[in-house]
Amino acid sequence: MESPEFPSEEVPDGFREDAGELAAPIRLPIEVLGREGLTQTVTFDLTSQDAQQPLRLWMQVHNLTYADKGSVRFNTGTWVNLNNTTVTVEGLGKTYGGIGGGFATLKLNVNVPTGALVTGTNQLTFRFNTTDGRSIGYRVLKLNLLRADGSRVLPDSSFQVDNPTNWKAPYTDAASIAEGEKLWRTRQLVRSYKDSTVLRARCMDCHTQDGRDLKYFNYSNYSIVERSKFHGLTETEGNKIASYIRSLPGVPTPGRPWNPPYQPGPGLDSKPVAEWSAGAGIDAVLEKDRDILKYIFPSGITKAAVATTANLSAREMPIALQLPDWNHWLPGIHPKDAWGDAFINHKVNKAYAGEGTATGTSAPMRELAAKVKAAGYTTYRNELNIPHSSWNQYLYEFISPRYPNATTGLDINYSRKVYATGLWHLVKTWEIMQEFGFEGYQRQLFPTSRDARGWMKNNSFDTSPHMLKLPKNNTGINDNNALMFNYFSTVWYQLTLILFNGNHSDGSERNAQRPIDWGYSYGFIKNIQAGTPGKPPASGLLTLWVTKGMQIANNTLKPNAPNSAGWCPLYAADLSRLVAPDYMTGWVDITPQERKAIMEALLTTWWEKTRQYAKEDWWNGGGASTTETINGFYDGTLGNRLWFMLPQFKYHGVNPTLVDEIATWAQTIWTQADWNIVKKATCAPAGTFVRCSSEKF
Repeated sequence: MESPEFPSEEVPDGFREDAGELAAPIRLPIEVLGREGLTQTVTFDLTSQDAQQPLRLWMQVHNLTYADKGSVRFNTGTWVNLNNTTVTVEGLGKTYGGIGGGFATLKLNVNVPTGALVTGTNQLTFRFNTTDGRSIGYRVLKLNLLRADGSRVLPDSSFQVDNPTNWKAPYTDAASIAEGEKLWRTRQLVRSYKDSTVLRARCMDCHTQDGRDLKYFNYSNYSIVERSKFHGLTETEGNKIASYIRSLPGVPTPGRPWNPPYQPGPGLDSKPVAEWSAGAGIDAVLEKDRDILKYIFPSGITKAAVATTANLSAREMPIALQLPDWNHWLPGIHPKDAWGDAFINHKVNKAYAGEGTATGTSAPMRELAAKVKAAGYTTYRNELNIPHSSWNQYLYEFISPRYPNATTGLDINYSRKVYATGLWHLVKTWEIMQEFGFEGYQRQLFPTSRDARGWMKNNSFDTSPHMLKLPKNNTGINDNNALMFNYFSTVWYQLTLILFNGNHSDGSERNAQRPIDWGYSYGFIKNIQAGTPGKPPASGLLTLWVTKGMQIANNTLKPNAPNSAGWCPLYAADLSRLVAPDYMTGWVDITPQERKAIMEALLTTWWEKTRQYAKEDWWNGGGASTTETINGFYDGTLGNRLWFMLPQFKYHGVNPTLVDEIATWAQTIWTQADWNIVKKATCAPAGTFVRCSSEKF
C-alpha cells in the first residue's frame, strides 16, 4: 500500500520545519484543505537586506469564496485574516467583488507586518479558518514576496509545481479499487462533520456517476480524501475512493480544479475534442476587456474579420471574465435532498437514469446515449437529441413551480436548492457528453453547422440565476448580492455561446438561433458593466456577441422565418446595442478611432446581408410594417431601433454615405415615416451618452 499524496499531519511531505536547514522547494499548489483550523506551512530563506525592507506577500489563490475563510502568518507572528479589507485584490478580480466575488481564482497581495521576517529561514503558514458548511478550504497556486519596486524576492528555483502525471493511487490492489467504487456509488453520507444529517444522495449523484470529473480535472488524492472525511467517511475509505478515481480507464486528465471548464482561449480548437472541456486555463483570462479586440481583429479592424459568412470561434476568443470553475458547477445540495420524493419520482429524474416512479418519459438518457455510441453515432439526431430536448423540458416543468416567491425568496437556503437543481442537470449533461464522447458530433446533429464541436443542446442558459428566477439580492452564490446575480447570469450565458449557439441551422431545426435568448444575453453584458462598482467596460465582449449574432443569423432563412430563426436584426443581429444609452460606458477604454472602425466594419457587413431581402420579407413577419409608429424612441421595434441607431453611427464617424444609404432603404420599408429626418439629424454629447435631434425624449 502506498500512502496518500499528503499525510494527515499539518505540514505536507517535502516541506522542512527545521529553521536551521536550507528550505526545500515550495511545492505548489498548497492545498489548505480539511477541517477548520488546518494549517499548511512552507519555508523560505531571506537575505538580511530583504528581511529588513518592506515586503508584500503576493499570491494567486483558488476558492477564497468568502471573507476570513483563510489566514496567513509569518513565523510566529499574528494571524492575518484574508478579506477585502486586509488584502489588495488585483485587476478585474477586485472589480467583480474580490474575495467572495465572481472570480474563483484571485491574484492578491498582503503587506508583511514590520519585523515579521528574519534573516535566514522563515516560515509562512496558511490556515483554513472556518467552513460555511460546504467548503473544505482553498488552494494557493502561486506565491512570492515582492519588494517596493515590484521585483520578486524568491527565485523560480524556490518552487516545485506538482505534476499530476506523477500521482499514484493510495491502493493498487483490485479489491481496494472495487471497494472504492462501491463506496462511491452506495456509501451513505452525512451533510458534514459538523452536521450529521444523513443525505439521500451518494457521491455519484452530485458528481458524474463514475467519478470521471475528479480525474478529468485532476483533483488530488488529498482533496478527495478530505472531501470524503467531510461527508462522514473514514480516511481509509477516502483513500479507496481516491484509488478508484485514479484507476478509471480511458479518462483524459487535461484539467485542474481552478481552470474553468471551457474557458475560451487561442489554440483550443486545435486540441483534441476530449480536452476541450478543460478550457484554455486560468491564464487565458484577459486582464482588460479591450484586449479581446486583437483576437477578433488579428489583422486590424476590417469587415472581413466580422463577415457574416465567417465563423468567429467563441471557443478561441479569450474574455475578461472567469467562467465558473468545476466547484461552481457542482450542486451544493442534491435535488434528492433538496426536494425529496417530489424530485425522485419526477420525469426529470426518471429521464436521466430510469430512477423513480414517473411515467410517460422516453428511455433514460444514459441508456439512449449508450445505444447511440454503440451504433457509431448514426442515430445521434433521432435517438438522443429529441429526448434531450424533453429532458430540458422536464427540468422546467419541475423547477418552475418552485421558483422563489415573496416568501421563499427571503430564504438563502431555498435559493441554493433551486440553483443546485439547475447545476445538477448541467453536471449530468456534461457527464453524458464526456462519457459517451458526443462533443465532436455537431455536424451529425446539424449538417449545415460551421462548428465541428459542441453540445447537442444547452443547459448552461437554464442554469443562470436569471432563468431560475433567483432574487437578485439572494442568489445563495458566494457573497449573495446583486453583483453575483449579474455576474453568474452573464457567465452562464457566455457558456451558452461557447457550447451551443445555434449552429447556423438551415431550417431543419426549430428555433435555429436558440437556445440563446439574445435580448437577455445583450442585457447582461449591459448589466455586468452598469451594475458593477466602477462600471468595468465590456464593449469588447459586446463586439464579440454582435459579430457572432450576425454570423449565426446568416443561414438560409429569411427575416420572416418563424421564431426569429433567420436574419433578424431585432434580436441576434442587433447593431443598435452598440450605441444604446445603457451601453455607452462600455467604450471608455477604446479610442474614438477604434470605435469608429469597429462600428463601420460591423455596419458594412450587416448592410450587405440586410439589403438582400425583398420588402415583403420584412413586412410579413420580418419585424416591420407600414402601420407601426415610428416615433424616435429607442424601443423594442426594429424600425425605431434603426431610426435611433443611424444618426448615432454617423456621429461616431461611420461613413455618412453608408448611413444615408441604409436610411434610404428604410424609407421603402417604413413608408409612414420621413427618413430624411434621420439623414439630417445632428447629435451632441449629453452626459454619458449622445442625443440626436431625430430622437424624442
